[in-house]
Amino acid sequence: MKSILAFALLFAALSLCNLTKSKPEDNSNSSSGPNAATSPAAAPTSTGVDRVALTVELMQLENELTTASFAGDISKLATYVADDYSGTDVEGKTQNKNQLLSQVKPDTVTKSWKITDGELTSASEDTAVLTYIQSQTLKDGRTFRARVTDTFVKRNGRWLVKSEQQTLMK
Repeated sequence: MKSILAFALLFAALSLCNLTKSKPEDNSNSSSGPNAATSPAAAPTSTGVDRVALTVELMQLENELTTASFAGDISKLATYVADDYSGTDVEGKTQNKNQLLSQVKPDTVTKSWKITDGELTSASEDTAVLTYIQSQTLKDGRTFRARVTDTFVKRNGRWLVKSEQQTLMK
């Protein structure tokens, strides 16, 4: 029970965009490849949004944010998080942008991570909802997976994370 609670607290502390410190596992079949959107529904819509291209763009952004978090690069993370951000971690605790950024620190327990199964569930010219699975392997060999839903808003021509919801998968 204590190990589950410890992981939940760790995962909560590493909330936005997989704030972990490690190199990703081989992501050739995950977020940044041409197959990032595997759903047949991922096609241009009547709103003019190219769902495949947007899925690839947002999954690449997720990887950039995760990479920035490895170095504890708060300034880069801050530029991609909306000022009105609200996040909910695996324990159901919420945090705003300032609370999120105050927790950014180099991670010393994660061996590797990967982001897979990216799916754009909703999209318009200035909003998008992306779901994906984040897997983490700790240095002690334990592994965890969470389903993550991020809501993005486009402001001044840039996509920003406005909200995030994480659910631990069993």
